[in-house]
Amino acid sequence: MNSRATQALAYRSRDVMATPQPKLSAVVTLISALGLAGGCDLDDEARPTRGDGIAWDDPTGADEDETGDEPRIYGGAPVAPCAWPTTVSLGGSCTGTLIHPELVVYAAHCGTNYGSIRLGDDIYGNTAVATEYCRTYPGYTGVGNGNDFAYCRLAAPVDDYPIVPPLMGCETEALQPGQGVAVVGFGNADDNLGYGIKREVYTQLNYITQDNEAFVGGGGEDSCQGDSGGPVFVPLDDGSWRVFGITSYGGACGSGGYYSMMHLGMPWFEQDSGLDLTPCTDAQGNWDPGPGCTGFPTDPSMGGGSWPSCSAGPLSGPSATCGQAYGPADDPQPEPEPEPGPEPGPNSCDGACGGQAAGGCWCDDQCTKYGDCCSDKAEICAPDPNSCAGSCGGQAPGGCWCDSQCAKYGDCCTDKAQTCG
Repeated sequence: MNSRATQALAYRSRDVMATPQPKLSAVVTLISALGLAGGCDLDDEARPTRGDGIAWDDPTGADEDETGDEPRIYGGAPVAPCAWPTTVSLGGSCTGTLIHPELVVYAAHCGTNYGSIRLGDDIYGNTAVATEYCRTYPGYTGVGNGNDFAYCRLAAPVDDYPIVPPLMGCETEALQPGQGVAVVGFGNADDNLGYGIKREVYTQLNYITQDNEAFVGGGGEDSCQGDSGGPVFVPLDDGSWRVFGITSYGGACGSGGYYSMMHLGMPWFEQDSGLDLTPCTDAQGNWDPGPGCTGFPTDPSMGGGSWPSCSAGPLSGPSATCGQAYGPADDPQPEPEPEPGPEPGPNSCDGACGGQAAGGCWCDDQCTKYGDCCSDKAEICAPDPNSCAGSCGGQAPGGCWCDSQCAKYGDCCTDKAQTCG
C-alpha cells in the first residue's frame, strides 16, 4: 500500500489548507473493500471520522506515493480534444460543471473567490468567462453531509457547447450499485503531462450512503486533489448522458470517493440563481418538459474540432425519459388566419346594392320588376331587419321602432331619422 493509504480523508481540491489527521490505513482499506463489494452503506458507528483535508504543500509529504508521484485521476487518461466541454476549471484549483449557459455548479468547500471560469482541455483554457458572483449553499457546514453545493453565475452566457443536463426525477433510478459512470476533472496525474490536464476515468457507482452521498470508484479508479467540484456523468437508456455528482472528498486516492448529488441541491440552485436549470422537469424532479428538453449529447467524450470551435457531436432527440416528450401539443399555436374567400365576380351585388353590378345585372328595388336582378341580390342586398326602410310609423322586423314614440321609449332603429324624417 502506498503512503496515500495512511493519510486522512481529504478534500479533492488542490489548494485547500487544513491540518493533517491521524493515520487511518486500516479504515481506508475497509472503505475500499466495502465499496468494491457492491457495498452496502456503512452505518454511523462504522464510518470513520472524516478529516478536514490535506494541504497541497503538506510538509509531511503525505501527498506523494512511494515513488514520489503526485496524485492523479487514478485509472484515467487525458480527454480527447474538446471532449466533456462543459467540465470547466475554477482558478486552477477546483473543477466545475456548466449545467446552464449562465451557471456553473461546483463544491462549497472550494470557496467563492472566482472571478472567472475557464473552458478548455486544461486549466489554462482557451476561453475565460467572467463570473457575476459565486455562492455556497447556506446549510453547508463541511463535507460528509451530502450538501457540498456551490455555484457561480456567469456574467455572459456560454451558448457554444451542448449542455449535459442534471439527472432529475425518475432518471435518478439509474443510480444503482454497479452503474457505470464517468468522472472528469483537472487533477494531477503521474503521466508526465503535469497538473491541470482534463482527464476522464470510467468506473462505477458503488452505493448511496445514509447521508445521501454517492460513493464512486475504487480499485485504482478515482478522483483526487484538483478534481473537487467536478462532475460525475451517467449514461441513460436512451443513449443520452446526465450529470449527477459533485466531487467532494475521499480517502487515499484510488480507493474511491464521496460525491454530493446535484439533484438534491436543485431547489436551492434554481431558487437562489433565478434560473431554470432543468429543461425536462421542475426543480423537484416532476416531469415538465419544455422546448429545451432535447438535443442532449450522446457521446460527450468523443470531442472533435479544436477550442473554441469544438464540434457539437451527436445529440439526442426530444427526451421522454420520465414521460411524454415535449411537442407541438405542449406549445399552443395561434389560431390560423381564415383563408380569404373568392373575389366577387362582375355579376355580384357585393358593393353594388341599390345600383348596377359591373357585369350588367342590377341590385336595386326595380330589378325584380324588370327581371334583371343579380343572382346574389337577395343574399347580399337583403334589407336590414333593424332598418326603418318600409317600416316608418311602425316596428321594423328586427324589433326596433320607427314611430314618433320611439325616442321617448329609447327603442328607435338607428336609421329612423334618416329614413323616416
